[in-house]
Amino acid sequence: MMSKIGLGCGVFSGAYGPAPQEAVEDTVRTALSSGITLFDTSPYYNDSEIKLGAALLALRTEFPRSTYKICTKLGRYGLHRADFDYSAERVVASVHKSMQRLHLDYLDIVLCHDVEFVDFDKVVDVTLPKLFKLKQQGLVRQVGISGYPLNVLLRIAQIQHQRGCPLDVCLSYCNFNLHCQLLSTYIPLLRDAGVKTIISASPLSMGLLSQDSTPEWHPASPELKAAVTQCAELVNTYTKQSGSNKEISLAKIAESFAFSLAEADIHLVGAKTSNEVSCALEAFLRAQKLQLASGGKYDDADLQQLYVKIQQILEPFAKYTWPSPPPDV
Repeated sequence: MMSKIGLGCGVFSGAYGPAPQEAVEDTVRTALSSGITLFDTSPYYNDSEIKLGAALLALRTEFPRSTYKICTKLGRYGLHRADFDYSAERVVASVHKSMQRLHLDYLDIVLCHDVEFVDFDKVVDVTLPKLFKLKQQGLVRQVGISGYPLNVLLRIAQIQHQRGCPLDVCLSYCNFNLHCQLLSTYIPLLRDAGVKTIISASPLSMGLLSQDSTPEWHPASPELKAAVTQCAELVNTYTKQSGSNKEISLAKIAESFAFSLAEADIHLVGAKTSNEVSCALEAFLRAQKLQLASGGKYDDADLQQLYVKIQQILEPFAKYTWPSPPPDV
């Protein structure tokens, strides 16, 4: 059985700061010891698969294969459209390469990575049929897709359902957080299309809601970035006025909101250190108590007032999405 929270291992790539192997192993050990059983990675995340595989191999006596599940991806191998390969031959090669890097003889979940970048017919007529054949052979246990535009994910899921081969898994990222709640409206539609497991990823919207400076590569509009900066400034003012006994951050508020989406089967969160894993688990437990996404409130009146102000600032962006693929790719 998969845990309700999974570890997003894209942070092992170095894109969010250094991730030495020793730290990766400690992070994976902490996650497994804390009850996290799902690890999400991809060949696209630089050497994430290699680092995760090495960590699991080093921990194999402590945590045998039966104690965790691996979700990896295929089809995307770089930034540009030319770096995508959804051919049947590459499907087979990519699955075997991932198994080699991860030191596994089967993969629990394999997703077609960022499907919106690829011709629709290629996804449903070539890539997915080949991936389902690998499932029949036992190399892959569950098949699915990942991407950003929810309408594209839904359309593929509906086609697969009509063909009598529904998707096992659908991963959506950045679509349920403080500034966007679109996923909640799509979950019933994805269920109707036969999707068994829905994963909600990136509660901090790829670092946008982390309180720190937004990554330069982040695709959000200048208007949304400015609104998030305004929220971060509000939180800074709140913490200075309230003192350390009310330690809070924009990231904590964002996680408390995103993790309370009960309709999602699994929430993915990136954590590259043991401390970040512990913080994420605390945030998840806090979210289950608060249930902000269902209208819950903070017990502390001042904190609730801060949360309401943040909601008001970000409300105009509730249905905003950035272009994906971006026009320059």
